[in-house]
Amino acid sequence: MTAATILSAAPGTTVPLPQGATASRTVAVLPRAVSSPEGSTLVPPDKPRYETLKRLGEGSFGAVDLVLDNDIDRLVALKRLKPDAHDADTVQRFADEIQIVGKLEHPGIVTVHDVGLDERGYFFVMKYLDGEDLETVIRKLREGDPETVQRFPMEERARIFLAACRAVEFAHNKGLIHRDIKPGNIMVGRFGEVVLMDWGLAKRIGGPGNVAHGPARGGDTQAGTMLGFALGTPAYMPPEQARGEHDRTDRRADVYSLCATFFELFTLRHYLEPKADVNALLEGVKTEEPMSAIAMHHKHQVPPEYTWIIHRGLMKDPGQRFQSVPELASRIVKAMEGRNPVECPCTGLKRVNGTWSRFIDRYPYTSLFLAAFAAASALVGVGTMVASLL
Repeated sequence: MTAATILSAAPGTTVPLPQGATASRTVAVLPRAVSSPEGSTLVPPDKPRYETLKRLGEGSFGAVDLVLDNDIDRLVALKRLKPDAHDADTVQRFADEIQIVGKLEHPGIVTVHDVGLDERGYFFVMKYLDGEDLETVIRKLREGDPETVQRFPMEERARIFLAACRAVEFAHNKGLIHRDIKPGNIMVGRFGEVVLMDWGLAKRIGGPGNVAHGPARGGDTQAGTMLGFALGTPAYMPPEQARGEHDRTDRRADVYSLCATFFELFTLRHYLEPKADVNALLEGVKTEEPMSAIAMHHKHQVPPEYTWIIHRGLMKDPGQRFQSVPELASRIVKAMEGRNPVECPCTGLKRVNGTWSRFIDRYPYTSLFLAAFAAASALVGVGTMVASLL
């Protein structure tokens, strides 16, 4: 693609389009009925199909706006490439993202509604989720925001963890890995919906991936996406991804990123100590061991049944992690149900408590009898002790 074909994102600016491409002026088409003494008349709309309301966010290559779909009368999210991001590789990655997300029809994955090319460039339209990303939720929890603290106790955070795992599990089942799971890419809706966003770095499992994209862009910050040798977000990528070993980046890479994300959701801090720059961060990802499961429990009051899950998910060696997201999700379910394996005294006590709870649910009358018998035995024992003292 030559400089003459690069598209401008300046509103209202018409520029040359890529060779063979045709811009479409996206306008609303559904008419409105206007009542009069003579009857109803259909009036054609004089509005754009998508009316921009505000900016929702942006990354290294694209920006997302909240827009009003004037045909369907609903709020949607519209993502388009930035002005300086219309080289052939970036446009192809953008097209890949659209086709990937379009195939992943799952409640935990954003839905694509439309795609197009206008005088401002390529865009696609997604379902708008009214909520907050986990990065915002974590910040508010850290600040002690009362409403957020009340809404997101540990049990709810575990539910979010499981819902995100289910979305990733679905993608893996379709042969795709995400490669950029992080708090900023997980949205939580007002009614508890959990949606995994931004599939721009996804690749087919076992495929070569998109690795030939020149030098890193946005790589001077710890949260920026690194393209080139290290592909993804440094703070949440696994060691093999940080080393640029794209042939070794498989399902277990998403396991690592999930557990790095949820370490932060549970403890409200990153799993590594703060670093001076992105190079130090990448080195820490490769070599620095995260906090132990027991320390996570004692220092941050994370329930022990989850600390052991996160600790295993953050193993540097992919062979020592959970080998699949379903295996990870299964452990989360067991922890939520009190069926967690015994890995320390605290998890042992919680396992006993979970076993007793399930016994009560299954045998309520027997449980009442045993409780009454235990109480009576205790009273008899106390009475005998008192009589012996007299």
